[in-house]
Amino acid sequence: MGRTSTPNHLLRALLDEAEWTGTTLARQAGVVAAEQGITLLFDRKSVSFWLSGRKPRPPAPAIVAEALSRVLGRRVTEAATGLVPAAPATALEQEDETADAALALDLLGGAQRRPRTPAVGTYSLTRLDVPAWDQTAGPARAPRPPCHGAPVTVEQVAAAEQMARLFTDNDSTFGGGHARRPLAAYLTHVIVPLLHGPAPSALRRRLYRVATRLTYLCAFMCFDDNEHALAQHYYRVALRLAREGADPTGYAVTLRALSVQARSLGHHRHALRLAETAEAAGYRGATPTRHAFLLGQLAVAAAAGADRTAALTALSAAERLMQRATSQEPAELIGGYHPAALAHQQATVRHLLGDTKGAIATLQTSLRHRPPAERRSRAIVTAHLAELQLHAGHLDQAVHTWQSFLDDCPHLCSGRVTAARRAMRARLRPYAANAGVRHLLARAALR
Repeated sequence: MGRTSTPNHLLRALLDEAEWTGTTLARQAGVVAAEQGITLLFDRKSVSFWLSGRKPRPPAPAIVAEALSRVLGRRVTEAATGLVPAAPATALEQEDETADAALALDLLGGAQRRPRTPAVGTYSLTRLDVPAWDQTAGPARAPRPPCHGAPVTVEQVAAAEQMARLFTDNDSTFGGGHARRPLAAYLTHVIVPLLHGPAPSALRRRLYRVATRLTYLCAFMCFDDNEHALAQHYYRVALRLAREGADPTGYAVTLRALSVQARSLGHHRHALRLAETAEAAGYRGATPTRHAFLLGQLAVAAAAGADRTAALTALSAAERLMQRATSQEPAELIGGYHPAALAHQQATVRHLLGDTKGAIATLQTSLRHRPPAERRSRAIVTAHLAELQLHAGHLDQAVHTWQSFLDDCPHLCSGRVTAARRAMRARLRPYAANAGVRHLLARAALR
């Protein structure tokens, strides 16, 4: 840590405003750090050092700023904490400030090339304050004309659509960690120049749609790799592209993804609000499958918030819509939905509402219907099933299920799958005397 003789009056004022002690700040900063997948040990003495003027190493200033943002209900920057010298904004802070989606994509591509650096920042609750579709200018305008660049061709947009399909397939089969950086580079070097080029209105809308979907996919890959700050920023750019492209479907699907991320990190109130906003944005003109896709997440978010009635109402509506779905519906570049995905959400709702037995049965249904190419989703569902089996007291079944999970692991580069493997080992250590458990843990240690 660097030293300075000047007391940190900015941090002291923020603590006074929050009515926090140094111990409270240390504890809440630790919560934020754990959410980012970072192990940092803070205590009252750490805060005393900061108040005396010492500057902690990154990413501590960003983590402290986020902890204070949450308690104060407004965004607190790192500079406002007095824990960093005055400096130009980082790439991700610039993304917050720029209104140009293409520039934001370019900035994020640079952050992808510098993983887990101070420029990456933290996942932020204040950045979840996004407008409903009806509050945006998107429905009323065409994509903004570019300032410069070569003319966009139909062939270029068609190639981008094909790349979206290729990246989607790769993500599903091998996990987000394999291709998130190549996709970020593709967005930077191919999509950004296209967004700067002139094109007829219809082609430009098509370009914005595929740009939204590629950006959404990059966000999801970051989420799958537990890079939550980057994921959140890419999702926000996808929202901006959807607004500029007058694309309520892209906007709704992205809001839904932000809801999924918020729930996965334990922010249930935010997850529910985002899911409600997504459903309101996307239900008009949606196919039955697409509407069910939105309602399924609404059901999960409501169940996570312990609203049983709302959860079961949304889930029943999703089930009815899926019964109406036909094979004639157009294929979606992102947010594919099918009976296995619905069953996974049914199981999640049942588990959250206390029906472990029903959740186990429905997860087994989800696995039976899961398309073979969806290896990453299969692994995550399998791990969840094993956890519930163990929770229900079925150790042998859980061990057998985790063996299937390990079958998929060598093919996947996914932070979520890696976390599921760590959780498996932690949950099984108390049962190490069991021969099947010993064999499973030995197998897991070899990979």
